[in-house]
Amino acid sequence: MEGTPATVAGRPPLAGTFASPLVSRYLLRLLGRPLLATLMVVLPALLLERLLRLFDLVASSNGAIAPVIQLLVFLTPHYIGLALPAAFFISVFTVITRLSENHELDALQSSGLSLARLARPFLLVGVLLALAGIVIYGYLQPLGRYSYRAAFYAVTHAGWNATVGAGEFIRIGKNLAVSADVVDPRTGQLGGIFIEQKRPDGTQVTTTARTGWLTRQPAEGTLLLQLEAGRQISISPQGEVTTLQFGDSAITRPFSMTIDPFRFRGNDEREMTLGELWAATRRDGPPGPGEPDVPRRRLEGELNGRLVRSFSMALLPLLAIPMGLGAKRTRRWQGVALSAVILVIYHHAVQLAESLGDIGLINPAPALWGIFGLFALFSLMAFRHANRNPYEGPFDAVLQRLESMTSALGAWLPRRRPRASATERPVASSPGQSRP
Repeated sequence: MEGTPATVAGRPPLAGTFASPLVSRYLLRLLGRPLLATLMVVLPALLLERLLRLFDLVASSNGAIAPVIQLLVFLTPHYIGLALPAAFFISVFTVITRLSENHELDALQSSGLSLARLARPFLLVGVLLALAGIVIYGYLQPLGRYSYRAAFYAVTHAGWNATVGAGEFIRIGKNLAVSADVVDPRTGQLGGIFIEQKRPDGTQVTTTARTGWLTRQPAEGTLLLQLEAGRQISISPQGEVTTLQFGDSAITRPFSMTIDPFRFRGNDEREMTLGELWAATRRDGPPGPGEPDVPRRRLEGELNGRLVRSFSMALLPLLAIPMGLGAKRTRRWQGVALSAVILVIYHHAVQLAESLGDIGLINPAPALWGIFGLFALFSLMAFRHANRNPYEGPFDAVLQRLESMTSALGAWLPRRRPRASATERPVASSPGQSRP
């Protein structure tokens, strides 16, 4: 028919108005699954490591266990800031690798969608994560860090309730430690008491007693330790030793269940929010009353370091996409390893610039943004090469080199011989019977 070619010629291409949003939603759906899965794996692993350390520290200081969960909540923004960039990069890398291995990426590009167009959903997510990074690095992390330190101070300083556990050493103040072998929970009587005390003149006093009681006197604000049938050994700084036996004795020490309030927030630049850092760096003259006395170079390094870390998440797709394309032609773990090396070098370069700025060797602001500019240029060049040469990735030579190195290393390693199956084992022949 004469109208058929005109109809086909006038049909909108696949990369037009209708197909483009559909493909973007498809790519975002593919991205969301590994992103959430990686966060669900990495974040609990990081928190579990800190949880074990907190349990060990709180238990050794006789603190309560319940506030440990609160401490983990305050630490969550810190670990989210560590896990989110890694999870986002791995997710983009995984999606691109899967699309390449299943030839979906070739089909999309052959339909008219360029790699730059396919990267738009990932770049949009990167920009949103960069804005989220400003909130996380700029506000949630400093406030969470101060809250964690305040809660940790309260746990470690207010955990003891004037009770002694059997076989435990309890330190009362700086110069007195008490231990008891037996503790009666009903009467509070102690048995097998051991006391180590250091007097202001340096004399070391060791006291043992058969029985005793440790009671709290709230009206006087003191602890009273009564001892019966004991012995005391004193060693002076000059080495003189004296011994004393007693029937009854008492030791009093000041005691209070209340603790001194924790310091105000802002003595550490890492506890200051992004707005407070900006105001402090724009301040002329010395700090006023109540303002933190932190050197300007440290404030500038902290401010620019947080902004650099936040904006870096918007660049991760530009590096993850070429890496994912290169991993199609080699083993996937080699692309992951090369990506990890690049990101670790970038992360430590940012940390080094901040540290050198803190001690005054360099100006931190231009150094940090210079490192960010080099990373952005490197990522843009890698993505531009992958966009123009879809069948020759920018990292193919490096990945092929890694492939040859691992193959050569594998050839030198001893290999296990496969076990012979039952059908392959030789059968012993009986006398007078020849083997086949």
